[in-house]
Amino acid sequence: MKLVTLLFITLGCLGPILVAGTAHAQEWERVYEADNLHIERRANEGSALNEIRGVTRVQASLNALMALLKDADFNEHWVYRSGGARILQEAGHARAYVYGIVDAPWPMDDRDTVVRFDYRQDPETKEITIDITNVPDFIAVKADFIRVPEIGGYWRLTPEKDGWVEVTYQVYGDPGGWIPAWLANQAAEYSVRMTLQNMISVVNRYAGVKSEFIEEAAPGAG
Repeated sequence: MKLVTLLFITLGCLGPILVAGTAHAQEWERVYEADNLHIERRANEGSALNEIRGVTRVQASLNALMALLKDADFNEHWVYRSGGARILQEAGHARAYVYGIVDAPWPMDDRDTVVRFDYRQDPETKEITIDITNVPDFIAVKADFIRVPEIGGYWRLTPEKDGWVEVTYQVYGDPGGWIPAWLANQAAEYSVRMTLQNMISVVNRYAGVKSEFIEEAAPGAG
């Protein structure tokens, strides 16, 4: 299976609550912590919306985590507010253009996203980074949705000792339309938290999955 098929699964967790930002970021503030999961936010200069970062630790292989991320059919069962997604175009095993639907709660209008995902794995540490780049004009706007005008961020999978992986999900964006900043900020934190919690609970269904494109870290590494 090509790694680029994995990446669209992350779209739904941004929901109608994407957070906008600029390059001039402030210090991170921790807003949630429980067990091995924490959520942080930081203000961005010139924006009322925050950037969000979630970090957790999962006892799973890199292959299992990547298999979960690329399982389109299972997407709606763990990604918060996902309304489905599909691959528009693949370029080799390390890039994909993906369309995703955000199932916004009533009375908000549903959103859709068009993004490019780029995968890379460090040959020494085996850390995997999945960059998310907005490409809203890749396909025409659909009448039934508000096209998300700005989105970006990354997933990062960092191998640790004894079969653990640190998972980092960082995101910013602009949901388009009109959403109060306080609601967008509050909901964004919850969205990232729920998606990472769900990841922990479902990743073991992919235990034993292997891909020719993913290298595991050596036993005891980290």
